[in-house]
Amino acid sequence: MRWIVRLIGLIVVLAVVAVGTLFLIPTERIGTLVGEQFERATGRSLSIAGDIRPSLFPTLGVRVEGVEMGNPAWVEDGPLIRAERLNVGVDLWALFSGSVRVQRFELVRPDIVLVSRADGAVSWDFSAGEGIEAASEDSAEGGPGSGGLGSFTLDLAEITDASLLYRDEAAGTELRVEALSLTLRLPSAEGLADLDGEGTMNGATVSVAAAIDGVGPLLEGEVRPVSLTLDWAGGEAGFDGRVGLAPLGVDGTVHLDATDLGPVMALAGQGAPELPEGLGRDRLALDGAFTLASEGSAHLRDARFTFDGNSLSGDIDVIPGDERPLIRAALSGGVLDLSGLTEGGDAGAAGSEGSGATGWSRETIDVSGLHAVDAEAALALDGLDLGILTFGAVDLRATLTAGRLVLDLRNLSAYEGAITGQYVVNGRGGLSMGGNLNVAGVRLSPLLSDFADWDRLEGTGDARFDFLMVGNDMHALMNSLSGSGELSLGEGAILGLDIGGMIRNLDTSYRGEGQRTVYESITASFAMDGGIVTNEDLLMTAPYGELTGAGTVSVGQQAMDYTVIPRILYGEGSEGGVRVPLRIRGPWSNLSYSLDLEALAQQELQEELDALEERATQAVTDAVTEALGVEVEEGQSVEDAAVDSLEDRLREEAAEQLNRLLGGN
Repeated sequence: MRWIVRLIGLIVVLAVVAVGTLFLIPTERIGTLVGEQFERATGRSLSIAGDIRPSLFPTLGVRVEGVEMGNPAWVEDGPLIRAERLNVGVDLWALFSGSVRVQRFELVRPDIVLVSRADGAVSWDFSAGEGIEAASEDSAEGGPGSGGLGSFTLDLAEITDASLLYRDEAAGTELRVEALSLTLRLPSAEGLADLDGEGTMNGATVSVAAAIDGVGPLLEGEVRPVSLTLDWAGGEAGFDGRVGLAPLGVDGTVHLDATDLGPVMALAGQGAPELPEGLGRDRLALDGAFTLASEGSAHLRDARFTFDGNSLSGDIDVIPGDERPLIRAALSGGVLDLSGLTEGGDAGAAGSEGSGATGWSRETIDVSGLHAVDAEAALALDGLDLGILTFGAVDLRATLTAGRLVLDLRNLSAYEGAITGQYVVNGRGGLSMGGNLNVAGVRLSPLLSDFADWDRLEGTGDARFDFLMVGNDMHALMNSLSGSGELSLGEGAILGLDIGGMIRNLDTSYRGEGQRTVYESITASFAMDGGIVTNEDLLMTAPYGELTGAGTVSVGQQAMDYTVIPRILYGEGSEGGVRVPLRIRGPWSNLSYSLDLEALAQQELQEELDALEERATQAVTDAVTEALGVEVEEGQSVEDAAVDSLEDRLREEAAEQLNRLLGGN
């Protein structure tokens, strides 16, 4: 608005100069004189291609056709203004008192080109010339004008049916507005000025209304009340508060409620963001107290954000930095529904273009956004729904520093248990992810049902694991997975799988009456390296016996080769039982289960061989003891018994010989 007021004031002064000379100088010379004065005052060219028609009644004025005002030489998009017609009317009697009161200023069908260069120079800067003050002084000294203009007011200024091009070369953005109409009223420099207008951007009509209480004091550096409202078919935005220009400062309340951000983002030279459901796809709203401090920091207090059906409240600060701004935030809310983030499938695991029917995506993950800002944030929620997982109360801290994001899970209530730990995303020099998580008392059935659509495991569980992944896509990340962990599950059941009946019937398709395997506990530890999870100590205790397991799960290749060996008891208190290896292998999408009957036959053969060896050993022992005449005590070997017997006989023989030598005494 500032440049509009100054430009109108300059044009009005020159128009008054032109009207004053109409009766002294031929009209064909008017355009030349006005152009010379304008170029001297601004350093820009001004040409008039059409007629110049004066009026004396009811107002002193001029109508100029075919007006063109030049841009700096470095602008290649055309002149600053090219208008079909310019109409100016001033109060004749006010001129006698040394002031300019513009009763009407109208610019018809102008094409306006505004350019901001990469080095900060702007095309609407008129400081290259001697300035309007110099032009006015020339008029007072006898030049072609009416000097001594002490004040300036504007009853009505209109720009009708304009087109506007604004290009920001530093940001690489461009704004085009068509059918632009503006109306400005400035009754006095100290009074209330208001601006109304509308224009079309990307097919959407945007209306603007602004009011400034004291334009003159504002331009001179005072802090003045300002209000601004934007309306468009998809929403509204506004500000109501106080603004200062030297130095720049803003303090007031802001409001935004939009179902379509396209038009308002176009005003900033940006495209509308593609927001997901739950984060503003259908509606985005903001209310709060906003402050822009003179040193450049921005502060939002007592703010309330609405993202579709979600809401957050809290405070946000944006502080300038040498390399990037720092954002500090403390936000809280109720239950946050972000299920739209995972709608339509998993997070890029399989099925991506070029990866085949299965396998992790090889599409490069863009982490450039991690370097845009630094951040320190705290988030407290009553609940969080991610679609694939549902959590209760959330207490989260996040720190983003030079591309490295650290998420500190102070407490994450989940499935009647809790998750704590730390998750790190490092975008410095590539992408890596890592962390450590602790899970306590989580109910397995709803967790696995939400996460993997698998509800065949009942019970509660604890887990601990740390991990590290390095790579620029999901395929590389999963194939680099390394770390370790432990798993401990309490009493529960495996539904739809009767391991006991399967073993007894030697049939992997067996389904018993209950179709479930009850267990008392499951424990395991595992190591991860190169995307492969290795376990050697799985132990499941159950009423029917126990189950041990060992094998590998290839996370990178989405496959597994794992063998479980249940020991089935034949009856209560029995010591024996059959052990049959159950092998699970293949890709995750098509796992196969098979009983290792060969291993079972070898096991039975080995048991028979062991029994035969035991019987043979016993027979040999009996024969040897009978031949040697020795007795084998429990826990004593035949060799030891024979040695003990021989030692006893030798002692007895030695005693008899000694007795003879001593004469029986």
